[in-house]
Amino acid sequence: MKSIKNFILLFSFLMLILFFYAFDTKNILSKFNSLSYLLRIIDNYYVEDVALDEIMDGAIHGLLEELDPHSAYFPAEDFKMMQESLVGEFEGIGIEFAILDGYITVISPIPDTPSDKAGLIGGDKIVKINGESAYKIKQDEVFQKLRGPKNSTVQVTISRSGLEKPFDVVLKRDKIPIHSIAAAFKYEKDLGYIKINRFAQNTYDEFKLALDSLKTFGIKNVILDLRNNGGGLMDQAIQIVDLFINSNDTILFTKGRQDDANNVFYAKKSFHDNNMPILVLINRSSASASEIVAGAFQDLDRGLVIGETSFGKGLVQKQFPLDDGSAARITIAKYYTPSGRLIQRDFSGGIDEYYLNLGVKNREATDSLKNTLPTFKTKSGRTVYGGGGITPDIYQSLQITNFTEDSQLLFSNPNRIIFKYAHHLKPNIKVINFETFLSLINANEIKEIAKGLINLDDFIDWTFEQYDDLDISGDNISKDWDYIQNRILADIANSLWGKNAYYNVLLLGDFQFKAAIDNIEIAKSLLNN
Repeated sequence: MKSIKNFILLFSFLMLILFFYAFDTKNILSKFNSLSYLLRIIDNYYVEDVALDEIMDGAIHGLLEELDPHSAYFPAEDFKMMQESLVGEFEGIGIEFAILDGYITVISPIPDTPSDKAGLIGGDKIVKINGESAYKIKQDEVFQKLRGPKNSTVQVTISRSGLEKPFDVVLKRDKIPIHSIAAAFKYEKDLGYIKINRFAQNTYDEFKLALDSLKTFGIKNVILDLRNNGGGLMDQAIQIVDLFINSNDTILFTKGRQDDANNVFYAKKSFHDNNMPILVLINRSSASASEIVAGAFQDLDRGLVIGETSFGKGLVQKQFPLDDGSAARITIAKYYTPSGRLIQRDFSGGIDEYYLNLGVKNREATDSLKNTLPTFKTKSGRTVYGGGGITPDIYQSLQITNFTEDSQLLFSNPNRIIFKYAHHLKPNIKVINFETFLSLINANEIKEIAKGLINLDDFIDWTFEQYDDLDISGDNISKDWDYIQNRILADIANSLWGKNAYYNVLLLGDFQFKAAIDNIEIAKSLLNN
């Protein structure tokens, strides 16, 4: 009953405000009266006890969904976790994990964290926490039990492949950074590769550190991978672009109803600006801040954009904390690239159509479709396209979407079969360093890596031995073996040499990345325009 009283008091206050400011106060007041009356009916007459807090959360969600796809409400617990992901740190033990076969399975320890220092490795299973079984633990319970204040301790019992008995490890919790840079390494000769997976509070600092480090290895070209990056903080994207713009050009501008929502963000010309060709990889899951970066590089003729048309999120949200610890994120403006393109896709057909539209095949590839889009001019006069999202300069699909149904079942299996098979092979790895490992792959001498075990027949036999109820056909799996083998090798590399090695192997079968390499000369030519 308390929740209803609080709700009625809240809306009574809103009514007072609307009395002074709203044009259609009478109609709005009638709606609020109906809603408060409906809540009383539910509380008094519904057949079962009702969790009114959850009902109100749902009502607020529905209210904001009527505005646009990106205005949103976050209950207190969700808001807390979201803030941690943007601030860039939390306190805990530092593992990436998945729940496999009912147990917390370490995917990889985060470098320089308690788990890493204690020697936890990918494939380890946490079978007990503080002496209590962790079997069939839920994900939210993992956070509750493994996270905690800095310097507090937690005992985990580890089951490790190759050891007969589990062993205990006492971990002292510490601040755990959530890194934005998934990988940064010299790929070949003078080519650097940097993958950003989010734009959080420290992304610019991480990126600059990674770029400066790569420059010491003599890189003269860089591929910036923004695929599957859903965005984040706008200011971080602007700062990263500004590292490469040797002028005072506009990077981004915003337009809204309120004066303070109308802003122009300029580059700051500096002696330290980087003068190297850039190639930006995007796909349909590159959104928001990722589109700011790709759009600015494209419009200012500073980088070549390759891949698929991006998501199309061009709305600026402002966060409004609420008294109960929850928060509302409300759209206050739209943002535009330097040439004047609105990035936001049309959402008048509703949220379902808005998201399902991403699955339309080759929506950016055909000339006939481009003829329907509004056109804009880059700084040097090249034609670029509006209409929602960033249309790449060079379209390249992933070319891995036509998997057999059995392969799809394999990839989506919650037991992470490929990951487990890679760790099954780990004791058989003969190579002593990543350079040798990579050279054997490139020379197609994969049989030399793990005593000849990395092959289709062994993988099929092992899979059915472990999961005899798995309804897949070896013949169907064989059609996608090149892709599967690449993932196996990448997981092996990750477990032995870390994330940079993991992504380095993945790139060997990446058609969009290869398209970037093939077009480095075009990216270089943009610098001379």
